[in-house]
This record gives sequence, C-alpha cells and structure tokens, in this order.
Amino acid sequence: MNKNYILLLVFTFICSFYGNAQNSESEKIQQLKIAFFTEELNLTPSEAKRFWPVYTEHNKRYENLRNSEWSDIKSKLDNIKNLNQEEASRLLDNYMSYKKSRVELREDFVDNLKEVISPKQIMMLKKAEYDFHKKLLKQYQSDKSSKN
Repeated sequence: MNKNYILLLVFTFICSFYGNAQNSESEKIQQLKIAFFTEELNLTPSEAKRFWPVYTEHNKRYENLRNSEWSDIKSKLDNIKNLNQEEASRLLDNYMSYKKSRVELREDFVDNLKEVISPKQIMMLKKAEYDFHKKLLKQYQSDKSSKN
C-alpha cells in the first residue's frame, strides 16, 4: 500500500509539473524514470520531495558540462587522424580536464545526496540508473526490431 501511495504521489507531481506540456518522448522517459527510481529507492514522500530537486539539478549541471566541453572534444575526435601532435596534446589535456570535472561533479552530487537520502539509497540509485538505462535500451531494441 505504501508503494501505491508513493506512486500516486509521484504521478500527481508529474501531472502537475507537466500539466500543459506536450508529452514528448523525453518527457515520457522522464516520467518513467521518476516512477522507477522512486520505487527502487523506496523513497518516502518527504524524501522524494527533497531528492528530485537535487537529482534534477545534478542532471542539468552534467548536461551543461557535456554540452560545453564534451561536444568540442568529440568533434575533434572525429578528425583525430588529421591533428598534429601539439593539437592532439591540447585535446588530451582538455579531455582529462573534462573527466576531472565529471568526477568533481559526481562527488558534489553524492555530498548533496547524503543530506537527503542514506548511503544505501545512494548506491541503490546507482544500481537503479544502471537498470533503468538497460531497460530503456532493451525497449529501444525491441521497438526497433518490431518496426523492421
């Protein structure tokens, strides 16, 4: 019964948040993620209320980092064979800087999560993220094969 209450609360939150928005594919995935993580982490309504803003903020920060730094690195990787040693060295430095920034971002995220959920739930989140992506990929592959 507690899980049903949490799911009802999550879906109410989702509906109010996305009320007038179109139901694009990414929004559907986001809704599924919210329900999946809330159930997998066994979040109480109070925890969920504090957890989701931290999680959302982390994702925004990660997306900004990826868009600002990784896209530039990736575009140069596509042309790696044509770079001279000096350009390749700069690219490597940028790549290492990007990787350090990702680690720092993740450490900051975990520190923020510790104020909201338990260490066990943080590790459960890591597993839930892995399981959700695996499930999403499996569904994508299934959809793709059924269309062919």
